[in-house]
Amino acid sequence: MHNNIALYCNRNETLPVSSAIHERQVAAWRQLLLCESRIVRLVEREFEVRGLVPFIFYDILLQLRYAPDQAKRFRDITPEVVLSRSALSRCIDRMAALGLVKKLDCADDPRGLIIRITVAGKKELKRAWPIYREQIEKLFGRHFKATELDFLADRFAQISRALKDRT
Repeated sequence: MHNNIALYCNRNETLPVSSAIHERQVAAWRQLLLCESRIVRLVEREFEVRGLVPFIFYDILLQLRYAPDQAKRFRDITPEVVLSRSALSRCIDRMAALGLVKKLDCADDPRGLIIRITVAGKKELKRAWPIYREQIEKLFGRHFKATELDFLADRFAQISRALKDRT
């Protein structure tokens, strides 16, 4: 007999979990979301305290830095960040106003937009990296053995590949 568990939405409301979902899956999923949310908030706060670019800027700049030609089409950035299309557009506009990225016309598609990292954007990445590395180690990495980190990286990459075409 399966123990039926519930996800707690607030103090007065619970949602039953289907018996098809194993309790361990729900518990692991919940903890993953909680950890990710808490770590991101702490990293964002540390970036702010240190006078660095907002963490979402860092995330976008990092994607562009390692993209072919250090640029991506706007539509290819959208699925990689946790922002709506309109919020991402405003974010890119702010980054362009600060000189961190350039917005270029797309030769293949007159409606398309290419976003390219600038020298200033690369400098901000370089300036923020030591703090980000410190936060990764402090808030995440120190909780695992090397073999556990390898396992997590492999498993998350496997899940990411399986989901890539679905987003």
